[in-house]
Amino acid sequence: MRAAQYQRGGTVSIVDLPEPICPEGGLLVQTEACGLCSGELMDWYMDRKAPHILGHEVCGRILTSQDARFPAGERVFVHHHAPCMECEECRRQAYVHCPTWKQTRLEPGGMAEQFAVSKENLNDAFLVGEMDPRNAALIEPLACVVKSIRMSGSGSTAAVVGLGALGVAHLKLLGERAVGYDRNPLRRDWASSRGLCAKAPDSASAAELVFVLPGSEDAFRFGLSILKPGGCLVMFAPLPPGKAVSLDLEELYFRDFRLATSYSCGPTDTAEAKQLLLNGTICHEDLVSHTVRLDDLPSAYVKMKAGEILKAMVVFP
Repeated sequence: MRAAQYQRGGTVSIVDLPEPICPEGGLLVQTEACGLCSGELMDWYMDRKAPHILGHEVCGRILTSQDARFPAGERVFVHHHAPCMECEECRRQAYVHCPTWKQTRLEPGGMAEQFAVSKENLNDAFLVGEMDPRNAALIEPLACVVKSIRMSGSGSTAAVVGLGALGVAHLKLLGERAVGYDRNPLRRDWASSRGLCAKAPDSASAAELVFVLPGSEDAFRFGLSILKPGGCLVMFAPLPPGKAVSLDLEELYFRDFRLATSYSCGPTDTAEAKQLLLNGTICHEDLVSHTVRLDDLPSAYVKMKAGEILKAMVVFP
């Protein structure tokens, strides 16, 4: 079978791999759609995994099942990480810190013609019926946005820094109280065409809630500069390892601000994201600018990384 492989230095190529085998108690899935995640564009993050099969925003049809809850022939969503649902971290809903969550993965990855799902991964998997596979493939990334907004708490005004696909998703879910900022006019135009408020950073206004999506110091400092006293800043992405950011803690103390991080998502978030997609609050047309075949992914990867396209999704025959 064919799959998209990331190679150290940021190169993506289509490779031939053996077809995976259905694991004991798990599933073998025929891939229907898989989105390219913005996290997969970060060289420092991907290089330490290389060579690595891309893809975790995924949906497909079950080919073989060893779990009666997931019959062959059904369409299924599977999170690439799933918690045990029994440990102390799971009991307090800190799912991403569950040891099982950290160990689980799809084999070899979602950006392949087939992938295998372990029985442990089925703790965050569900059937999606005849839901459009392009929508079902967005459950995981949208769930990350659901968690991000939950982590922020309450506020009557919001700002979203960075208008990639998930910045647009933040704006969609936050509604009229939110304004998005991006230097890239193509991204601002995309958000505006969806009826969302998008502006250049030099016209920013202060907000009680600020969501910083790019993993960069510039974006983080811009977010801090527009955060109102008593507000909350949410970091949606990490900065590169070893990247120290100096902060004037005396100034920040008297601003009485909160700093939250939002890493991935868990089963409660994926369940909510599924409902948002089912009821039409958001859909793939809002977030996916380019639907491509697997052979076209390497060029789409370069364009998405350069900010020339918003988001690519691979659909499989």
